[in-house]
Amino acid sequence: MYIRNPLMRSLYWKAVNDQRQTVDTSKKLLDLGAGDGLVTKQIEKHFTEVFATEVSSSMRWRLQNHGYKILEIDEWADGKRHYDVISCLNLLDRCDKPLTLLHDIKKSLVPVTGRAIVAIVIPVKPYVESGTNDNKPSEYLPVKGRSWEEQVQSLIEDVFTSAGFTVLKFTRLPYLCEGDLHDPYYVLNDAVFVLAPMSECEQRVYGEGECIV
Repeated sequence: MYIRNPLMRSLYWKAVNDQRQTVDTSKKLLDLGAGDGLVTKQIEKHFTEVFATEVSSSMRWRLQNHGYKILEIDEWADGKRHYDVISCLNLLDRCDKPLTLLHDIKKSLVPVTGRAIVAIVIPVKPYVESGTNDNKPSEYLPVKGRSWEEQVQSLIEDVFTSAGFTVLKFTRLPYLCEGDLHDPYYVLNDAVFVLAPMSECEQRVYGEGECIV
């Protein structure tokens, strides 16, 4: 992963520092698809509770050894708890319903001060590893453009804003992912975003509706 990259750390610190402006001292972090928890471990000290989701049984065991609370896939967004920061790294293009995932992230964040950290490989090439016959998602991300810059702009305008988020910061980072029989690993280009949930008023304004305050 890339947590030791100074640019990545700055995005995490942006999300964490936004939480320090609130009075509530009880802070919750949720890491979706947390893997072995090495990324989560870098910022756990800033939170009083750390939750994680992971489908791999061996990785779940590692996460539990770190002391994290493991939530089931259908449990984290059930409305029983809200999180100050939700981390969703390289999951949007690997899940069956990415638009639903963004909706669930938004509704699960603490209103106003909640932050989401979302990473996605560009060019965007959705691939669902399990649960489908053709490895294609049932929901498609409406990403346009060919270049890295064009796809980032489309993600901001056509995906995140439409889902009710404001992009506070973003950066480009190399992402080392697991390889195959031909190469032990691959170096991909990631776009990493810090997102803040829009208010209902902001969403109506974006949708060209009226909002009187």
